[in-house]
Amino acid sequence: MSKARSYHARAAHKPMLYRRALTREMGLTTGAVLTVLIAIALVVLFIRLLGDVARGELANEAVFAFLGFSLLYFLPVLMTIALFAGVLLPLSRMWRDSEMVIWFNAGLSLTQWMRPVLTFAVPFSLVILLLTLVLNPWMQTKKNEYRQDLKSRSESSLIAPGLFAESGSSQRVYYVESLNPLTGIVRNVFMQSRIDGQLGLVVAREGDHTELADGSRYLVFKDGRRYEGTPGQLDYRIVQFQRYWMRLDPVATADPVTGIRQAPANELLADASPPARAELLWRLGVPVSALILAVMAIPLSFVNTRARRSYGLVIALLLYFVYNNLLSLSQAWVAQGKFNPWAGMMSSHLLMLLAVAALFYLRNRQHAPRGRRA
Repeated sequence: MSKARSYHARAAHKPMLYRRALTREMGLTTGAVLTVLIAIALVVLFIRLLGDVARGELANEAVFAFLGFSLLYFLPVLMTIALFAGVLLPLSRMWRDSEMVIWFNAGLSLTQWMRPVLTFAVPFSLVILLLTLVLNPWMQTKKNEYRQDLKSRSESSLIAPGLFAESGSSQRVYYVESLNPLTGIVRNVFMQSRIDGQLGLVVAREGDHTELADGSRYLVFKDGRRYEGTPGQLDYRIVQFQRYWMRLDPVATADPVTGIRQAPANELLADASPPARAELLWRLGVPVSALILAVMAIPLSFVNTRARRSYGLVIALLLYFVYNNLLSLSQAWVAQGKFNPWAGMMSSHLLMLLAVAALFYLRNRQHAPRGRRA
């Protein structure tokens, strides 16, 4: 009788043991992979934004704001990759260390690993769903408003060191040799202006941007000269100054343009147009794909313990790219009206679910617990 109680106690404790160990390892791996992916994305996005600043297409002050906007936009995809790797790598490690063989001999089947994986993956996918449905549209709206705000500001925000920058009204051209990003002071300033047909040149040792209490903006040049008129004419003047104030009028811009990406989920549901259905397909497809990929990682994690090789990792990489491309292709076809919205929403996921079922079937036949193999 005591032996029977001991056996049942071990049987009841066994599921809790492997679930707890796997969940902890999946959490650590997913966090590490996501950290690395975010770091790589930040570097790539930062370099791209610096190129925009160097070409004068983006103000210096907007770099970090646009960096945050861009990272938030790509975060659902990064989280999907991190979740996929966070399930795949710990299970592959368990195959290499022969832990999976021990669990199989203890009576666990491959499908029983779905419970701890889903327990970990479902909350993660819900966070991705929150990002795609709520936070990303809000972020796109704020990004668009911030871009319009930058356009409405004075042209001083577009000045970049080492490049000629033209004002929005095409009446002024600026060139500065260097810029101190902490103080906003520029060195060795050159400005050419044409107002009412009169050409003027300003050369100054330094300058900065000043905003008064009433909201008016000025460029303040220090220790320089101003040349006015046509050289050789009697009205040609050279004026030396210690301070030269030039008012900058804000540029009038149109109302912010709103598109499908900025539309909230309730508007997309009420809109039956193909572009709206395609955007809704993408927003719902990313978290669903994260969940399916997490389950798919279970059979793909197989490692041949004798050869110490894992073809499953290569196949996993290929399947992820195929899945992602299928989602993008379905979205494009739905947006063009070539594909039924519901068929486009379900086809990619159903195809990958069939692949998951096939992989589980093959692995279960190969690694079924003793006494259960058909």
